[in-house]
Amino acid sequence: MLYSVYCDSIDLMIIPSALHFRLFIKRELISVLYTMQKVIFTDIDGTLLDSYLPDIRKTKKLVEETLQNGIHLILCSSKTELEQNIIRSKIELHEPFIVENGGATIIPVGYFTKGKIIHSKKFQKNYIIKTGGPAYRIRSLLKKIRTKHDINFKGVSDLSIAELSNITRLPQEYAKRMMKRKYSETIVQIDNDDIPKFENIVEKVGLKMIPGGQYFDITLGNDKGTAVKILIDIFRKEYENNVIFFGIGDSKNDESMLSLMNLPILVQKANGSWQNLQIGNLQKVKGIGPNGWEIALEIILKY
Repeated sequence: MLYSVYCDSIDLMIIPSALHFRLFIKRELISVLYTMQKVIFTDIDGTLLDSYLPDIRKTKKLVEETLQNGIHLILCSSKTELEQNIIRSKIELHEPFIVENGGATIIPVGYFTKGKIIHSKKFQKNYIIKTGGPAYRIRSLLKKIRTKHDINFKGVSDLSIAELSNITRLPQEYAKRMMKRKYSETIVQIDNDDIPKFENIVEKVGLKMIPGGQYFDITLGNDKGTAVKILIDIFRKEYENNVIFFGIGDSKNDESMLSLMNLPILVQKANGSWQNLQIGNLQKVKGIGPNGWEIALEIILKY
């Protein structure tokens, strides 16, 4: 715990006690501040970045302001490691990050200094904590569902790079990175009438369907909250519980992440609405995507 005492031309005597500090003053005002380390977990598409016309310069400015204020910033997205690495490079962010809806957490070596990163494997300059099952098992189960049931759907692994690029309207180099999934499968084509039936079937075989901003992902039971819980515990050990967590999101797949935060914040979706989430202390801000993120950061800085 860190206590800072500020005084203005006053005589001060502090007598420590087992339970509290007793302050004796002759005049003016004294304030005792209790400071805590702040950590932000954030979604990317539709939150830190605009989903349709991303302005990387605005995002980089927001990231710079966050880091300059001593706040840790953790990306938590359905995006793959390759997709996030490109974004992290452009915004010059070198913090831990969570990929594929909690499929894995990637932590730079040396980032945490107290204790070992348990249940992790070191690969090059990172520790990787896997909390999701392998994508090949998911695709195998989906193939059986397609064969057994009369449902027509397509995941990223069913398409060529050109086909995925055409569906998502992403450049082929972006589509290629989107396809490199290790812990999930993204469904990009399915009849809306088949979605309830499809969700029921995938759950029966041990899979989980996670709605996103535009598409939805299939995992082996993990979601964003699965990985966030682990990283929260590591941060608490690092700062001896002197840490407070903020979350910023926009979609249903952010619910498991936001529900774990001290202050969860929801930005508006592209149509101006807010996602309906079942979180009691959820704070909604007016602003779509990064415009809402900017307002959320102002709230966090004053918190």
